[in-house]
Amino acid sequence: MNNVTDKATTVQMKWDVRQRLILLETTLLMVGWVRITSLMEMFSISRAQASKDFQGYQLLRPNNLRYNKSAKYYEISDGFMPLLLTGKTSELLSIFHTPHTPNPPVLSLTAYQPHASAINPLDREIDLTIFRLISNAAYNHRKVKILYQSLTQADSQERIISPHTLVYSGYRWHIRAYSEHHQAYRDFVLARIKNVPTLIDEVGIDDTNDTEWHTQVPIVIGPHPNLSDNHKTVIVDDYGMCDDQITVQMRGALVGYFLKLMHLEPSREHPDAKVQQIVVLNKDVVKHWVWGE
Repeated sequence: MNNVTDKATTVQMKWDVRQRLILLETTLLMVGWVRITSLMEMFSISRAQASKDFQGYQLLRPNNLRYNKSAKYYEISDGFMPLLLTGKTSELLSIFHTPHTPNPPVLSLTAYQPHASAINPLDREIDLTIFRLISNAAYNHRKVKILYQSLTQADSQERIISPHTLVYSGYRWHIRAYSEHHQAYRDFVLARIKNVPTLIDEVGIDDTNDTEWHTQVPIVIGPHPNLSDNHKTVIVDDYGMCDDQITVQMRGALVGYFLKLMHLEPSREHPDAKVQQIVVLNKDVVKHWVWGE
């Protein structure tokens, strides 16, 4: 089926069917397999309706999944080609966040809505084949061989890693994994993986000894000390601070990413308090997780 036909078909899909097929395709991408009962339980539909959804998906993408009789589920095929997912970072991020939010987005029940506009950073592309294989390795606790281009090496280097967690840093996706070459847990940016990863049939090294990942670091943030009292009050209200500060608990491995996202890295601090507005109040604690001091 060509892209034009795909687009026409997906546009004509009923909203509820589209949501179920997005869940089906996402599960295949993230986990590598899916059962009919997943749709039944998530959307409270009958087995007949769930089976119809699977049949409809297979008509549109016959090479995306195959039935595993012994395991009694559908598993992803090597020829997987997304039907509904495009690989946009914002799209994948919504997949991760929506199930965990207290009030997930729903359709408006009225056609009359206030005007709204949002500014978003440039949307980065991600190779869904790489994403799928890395996610599969992480979910199934398997090692994977990659060709990685770091910014510290002139050429790409082959690495064998044991992925354990996908992370979106606010700017891009990376995988937290144990690196056999470095004999340590490190972060690997998915966009810097230059080949189709090769899954290795060996049990990966889990995250049990990833100290940086399992250590919670308190980051205490407050208004810039050089702001006037009135301006400090504005910042306190803006961030919902209590006693002129707010504490964010962050995994040690993610502290640097958080500081970068909030423009709180020392190298990026602005000398003008009105521009900087907030600062880290417990730098003596935080600095260890950024510079290893």
